[in-house]
Amino acid sequence: MTDRPALYLLIPAVLLVAAVLPLPYGYYTFLRLVVTVAAAITAYTSYQTARSMTWPTIVMGLVAFLFNPVVPVALSRSVWLPIDLLTAGVFGYMALRNEPTQGTEA
Repeated sequence: MTDRPALYLLIPAVLLVAAVLPLPYGYYTFLRLVVTVAAAITAYTSYQTARSMTWPTIVMGLVAFLFNPVVPVALSRSVWLPIDLLTAGVFGYMALRNEPTQGTEA
């Protein structure tokens, strides 16, 4: 078993924190894609590990829906700011938690 956090979860967390800066529109489109993919992978992995709907499965499924770039949810910047920071915290927590996942036991 490894003690290092899941890098694929820390990357969207850092990108979400950076989203509070005034950046070009293309960054936010890229952010939606990265967050959606990471959230979908996490939701799927969580479901496959537990074989049931657990809170990580539900939360990450909602994150994937909210950030999806195909049918974007249109919210003002002032509404996105706390959502971005909260979602960054969720990704950070998911990356750093110490629950074993399927296939990592020795």
